[in-house]
Amino acid sequence: MKHVKPPSEVLHPRGWHSDVSHQRKVTSYAVEANFYQSFASFCDEACYVPQFVGLIQCSEQGEQQTLIMEDLDTSGFNRVHHKINEIQIKAVLSWLAHFHGRFINTETPGLWPIGSYWHFATRQDEYQAMPKGVLKDKAKYIADTIEAARFRTLVHGDAKLANFCFSQSDAVAAVDFQYVGTGVGVKDVMYFLGSCLQDKQLWASHDQFIDYYFSVLKQVMSQYSQTEFEHLEQEWRALIPFVWADFHRFLLGWSAEHPKINDFMHTQTALALE
Repeated sequence: MKHVKPPSEVLHPRGWHSDVSHQRKVTSYAVEANFYQSFASFCDEACYVPQFVGLIQCSEQGEQQTLIMEDLDTSGFNRVHHKINEIQIKAVLSWLAHFHGRFINTETPGLWPIGSYWHFATRQDEYQAMPKGVLKDKAKYIADTIEAARFRTLVHGDAKLANFCFSQSDAVAAVDFQYVGTGVGVKDVMYFLGSCLQDKQLWASHDQFIDYYFSVLKQVMSQYSQTEFEHLEQEWRALIPFVWADFHRFLLGWSAEHPKINDFMHTQTALALE
């Protein structure tokens, strides 16, 4: 059970509290409830999510709600890892490929029109806080380039390692769908790899994990979609530096000293800016 009761006063640990951020958070819980009610049932064993049980909304205080879901612990997904190995990374990438492949070019009413918690239009406070420079100057162009993609799907929107639960056999389920919405699948892939790999690991393994993701996605799309995979892969691969740069933009405004801002991210941003 996930009970939502927004506080009367919000004190963010990094100082980010405003009416805009409060409303974004409130909307995110409504989006999550819509996802579980309308889309979770389409996710099979290969992209497992908790199944929807019920929703209790408090009409007197409209921002309150209680979302009731399947208990993943009792379903065998009782492990959360802080560090994972190659097999487990590939298990999550397979989850993402199946999730993305399942929802290619699907209408997703009730979810975010642009999936991911850091997207440009909803992070103007952080944008204003960015240091001056070419990335700030090109931030909107980078975001617009990503969102102009021809091939779109449903993205988790917060696909960090902490939001994936593992079984004893390394089967995977995902939680926390507050920022699920439309986008390009490589957004989730970038964010996931950045959440579990350090700089040297990204230099060594990033490209092979990207290749693995697309190999699984190709298999999935042959089942669910008539979309020409080769054109989708070409478009999404070209956008990889852009999604790194887009997240870099957010971090520079939100927490400029964040450890995720590393040499690999700087290099990907440079590629996008070229």
